Amino acid sequence: MRKKLMEAIRAHVAAEYPNEACGVVVQTGRAQNYIPCRNVANNPTEAFTLAPDDKRAAAEKGEIIMIIHSHPDVVSLVPSELDRIQCDWSGVEWGIMSWPEGDFCTLAPREDRDYTGRVWALGFADCWSLIREWYRREHGVELGDYSVPYEWWEQGENRYDDNWQAEGFVEVDPTDMQPGDMIMMRVQAAVTNHAAVYLGRHEHQDNIILHHMFGQLSARVPYGKYYRDRTVRVVRHKELLNAENADS
Repeated sequence: MRKKLMEAIRAHVAAEYPNEACGVVVQTGRAQNYIPCRNVANNPTEAFTLAPDDKRAAAEKGEIIMIIHSHPDVVSLVPSELDRIQCDWSGVEWGIMSWPEGDFCTLAPREDRDYTGRVWALGFADCWSLIREWYRREHGVELGDYSVPYEWWEQGENRYDDNWQAEGFVEVDPTDMQPGDMIMMRVQAAVTNHAAVYLGRHEHQDNIILHHMFGQLSARVPYGKYYRDRTVRVVRHKELLNAENADS
């Protein structure tokens, strides 16, 4: 990275210490500039959230090519799994600086990684996050982000039931389930709080679903009695319905 950028990042990180600093690098023509942003996270000594207004203002000055933040008082500069997940979703490179050591590392979005074996991180790597990525990668369907870093189903919220229709899904008969359908479930909760993608046949096995259960690694598993008993509804996205009608 250019010396001028590193000096600007270092000065901002030092000024924000012991909080995490955050900002973006923008490209305007041939010039690259670091633009500091406010960290509006509730716990700024342990996490960062770019102020949306600051990020929008930066994007008006040029293309955002890197997101920067700092790790205060760390033994060694190692990106966390949460860093990697958020980098994946951002679609741009990330730069991380430790402070007061001043070490710097970068990471790039992981492309086409397997859907299984992912570590659970509520709000960032959970059942809805996995479903969003699957529809985007497999069908080019962009779904809204309803993942939040707290147990919303215990807070009187009903994020699946309130939003599935607005996201373009229609209910289908479970006996007519097809690959690509979303299975919505109620798992140890009073509201619908879990979902999976029905894959049908996968690697010589039939009746397979892809999901990310609370506290577990994401996995492909048979759609057995445990999940059938907890199913609330099966839905199909309108884009898949349209493709199906076009083929018929």
